[in-house]
Amino acid sequence: MEKVQTRSLPSITGPWAEWFVNKHHLSYAEMRASHDLLWSPEFGLRFQRTDEGVSLVGDWIAARRQQEALLDLNPNMILLCEVNMRGADPESPFLKALYSGDDFPWVKDDSGEIMRGAPAAQYKNLLIDFTHPITQDIIVAQAIAVAKSGLWDGILFSYWSEKRVVLKGYRSYEAEQNARESILQRIRDVVEDDFLIIVGGSGKLRFGAPYINGIILYSDPQDFSNDQRTGLMELESSLLWAEKNLREPRINYLQAKGIGSELPLSPTNQQAMRCLTTLSLTHSDGYFLYTMGVDWREPHPHDDLYRNFPHKGADWDYWRQHTNSHDTFLHAHGDTHYWYDFWDADLGHPITDKGRLYLNRDGLFIRKFTNGWVIYNRSGKSQKIQLPASATGVASGITSTSHSVPDLDGEIYLKSVSSPTDANNDSIDKYMKKD
Repeated sequence: MEKVQTRSLPSITGPWAEWFVNKHHLSYAEMRASHDLLWSPEFGLRFQRTDEGVSLVGDWIAARRQQEALLDLNPNMILLCEVNMRGADPESPFLKALYSGDDFPWVKDDSGEIMRGAPAAQYKNLLIDFTHPITQDIIVAQAIAVAKSGLWDGILFSYWSEKRVVLKGYRSYEAEQNARESILQRIRDVVEDDFLIIVGGSGKLRFGAPYINGIILYSDPQDFSNDQRTGLMELESSLLWAEKNLREPRINYLQAKGIGSELPLSPTNQQAMRCLTTLSLTHSDGYFLYTMGVDWREPHPHDDLYRNFPHKGADWDYWRQHTNSHDTFLHAHGDTHYWYDFWDADLGHPITDKGRLYLNRDGLFIRKFTNGWVIYNRSGKSQKIQLPASATGVASGITSTSHSVPDLDGEIYLKSVSSPTDANNDSIDKYMKKD
């Protein structure tokens, strides 16, 4: 897929929350288009069950205009449509016509009551019995309708696990896995080869790799402990596995959770953002996001960037209410994020392999790009590095061939304008060892 191959890294994702809370000079459309991977724009359409299966209905002319406007701003944007497998809101305008019939197989308890996810106060969606043949027919038909529309590049299954039961207490592990494999096979039998299937909440897959183009990996907030270092190593391993074993084109995505009790620009949040951004860049060709990390009922501070956010050209009622009521009740920000200047670096395309060590130093990784280098350090101590040409650290602002990278941190180094191109990569090879 050309727009996967031609984009410049880093690539930032907009999952559900397509805006960010700073960069006041940008319009809402420009915020959306800053992301290279976006879900789930509905384009004003809705799913509806018909005698032939499932169709997308609505104003198709307006929908195509919306899609074209996004791609005009960012031709490399990957657009995904979420297809629900675990739970759904039966009152959603996008989905309501799918679930209006009495025959839809919701998960029910012994008394016949439709079940919700837990905790009920937070999880409003009703649980879907995706092991039921009727549900599987609807899910497959949704995927085919998305593929035929030409509006999206693929679909997202956000609740996916090949290691555990997601309908715990209601369905067996074997029933769930059989259903997943059947759904994947049926979709792949119909759609084009480059149609994307991305799954969330999953690590290394047991059976889905031949069908699935990418996984979503989640990272908890950084506390920079030994346990956290182990978690970073697990992320590295999962990313390298996914980059090697999943179906092409590969669209892997790492979502790192920020520290919600601190401001996005706190030193710890900025360090964790750099650490995980550079982990992603040195271990994948994928997509990344560092969220604000504010959970349900978690109090958190705000700065003037939020309180004075300008409301222009979009439905900013959320922000107006947010300004007035923020301190009066607890609420979550979900996937809302702050846009860090670190992500504006134009690295270009990767040149060297993933997972390479610098001078064989354990936990210190380096990767070369057309416009510079990325260093990721979890070695246990601060590290000095020597680059083959003068480069400027995006975070540090220091221009030199010699740089220092703290432990559990990372840096992007952009070449100076006068630096040699080193087209054959000879000068950097001596600093690298494949892990």
